[in-house]
Amino acid sequence: MIGFLWRIFRAVVMLLVLGGGLYFGGPYLLTFAGRHLITQDPLVKADIAVVLPGQPFLCAPEAARLYHEELAGQILLVNAPRPPGQEELLRVGIRYPDGLEIARQILEALRVPRKAILTMPERPDSTQEEAELVARFLAERSVRRVIVVTTKAHTTRARRVFADRLGPKVELTMHPAPADPFDPGSWWKDPADVRQAVWEYGALANLWARRLWRVLTEERAAPPPVTVR
Repeated sequence: MIGFLWRIFRAVVMLLVLGGGLYFGGPYLLTFAGRHLITQDPLVKADIAVVLPGQPFLCAPEAARLYHEELAGQILLVNAPRPPGQEELLRVGIRYPDGLEIARQILEALRVPRKAILTMPERPDSTQEEAELVARFLAERSVRRVIVVTTKAHTTRARRVFADRLGPKVELTMHPAPADPFDPGSWWKDPADVRQAVWEYGALANLWARRLWRVLTEERAAPPPVTVR
């Protein structure tokens, strides 16, 4: 029942964002909505550049550039869930490279040494799980600064999730892949960009709702104040 209500809430938020933007502000509000999805921090030298899964052809070359410009000492590739059908193919001996393997091949082709490329065997299926796995991975290595490389429209949500999981001890820099074609000034004209924007706002709505629920439950669970006489 709760899952069904979450889906309804996300759908309502997405409809309000798109419908309200089209009706009241047209391109101006839609451009604002597109820009809100993108977070780009000033680049500072970091211990590790973390490449999130999904678009290895966009993100891996940028991670290689950060390494060669000495902005990142190592590169951590985060794995992705296996696509539907891949397990069946593997059982019959048919194998093809997944996103992580493609990203590693790109890095090696761009002369990033193998010892500088780190991977994790786990396959998280959400940004929250990615952040949790990365946080544990970094805690074992006493990392202080991290650059997260991902697609443009994913940076705002990823920053909120990763900042929450990494905590104040790790300095977080969000860096969208420059080659990403997502355009905040015209995203509503491209079906692929529309799908990405709608997905991100739905996920952001889910994130906001979860945080609100956590605040409300914590307030209810707080003990009553003690009056000292």
